[in-house]
Amino acid sequence: MNDDIGKFIQELVKTIRDKNVFDLVLKECMSSKETWDKIARREIGKIIKNVFSNSFPHLNIEDALYIEGEGTPKGWKKPYDLFGSNGVYPDIGILKPKHISIELDHSGWGRTEIPGSKFKIALAKASFGYLSGDWKYCYIFFHNHSGRSMEEYLSREREKDILKKYEEIFHTRIILFE
Repeated sequence: MNDDIGKFIQELVKTIRDKNVFDLVLKECMSSKETWDKIARREIGKIIKNVFSNSFPHLNIEDALYIEGEGTPKGWKKPYDLFGSNGVYPDIGILKPKHISIELDHSGWGRTEIPGSKFKIALAKASFGYLSGDWKYCYIFFHNHSGRSMEEYLSREREKDILKKYEEIFHTRIILFE
């Protein structure tokens, strides 16, 4: 991966953690009628715009950044209709300097499933962005607020091997926020 992209993602993750953005998303969910997804896109979208502008000051953000619900940038190419779907549209798409898909997902919020189930689905779903040919790198920012920690499972050998394969083969990486 390009060093500039790696630094951008690291700074983005650090900022989201430092500002406890997912806690703010949950508080907003409790006080409004909006969905977790809509609030997460809006709040993380603000941070992405700021980090992107600082990381890539030479790029026009209006041409380079897509956030679901905010319209499409100039030069947006409709994603391939993989398996007859409308395409792999991410929550956030970065078109320049590389095509990067960022999915926002979570487990908790009134759900009874074990967080690992949603974690696996998010990982598999995001990899289709790479497989479709529309995105060079795919990231999932996964917020686990279920009360059941995922950390112990992510340190096991089989899970580490699976995550490594996803990164190497499908250019897809999931980042856990607990």
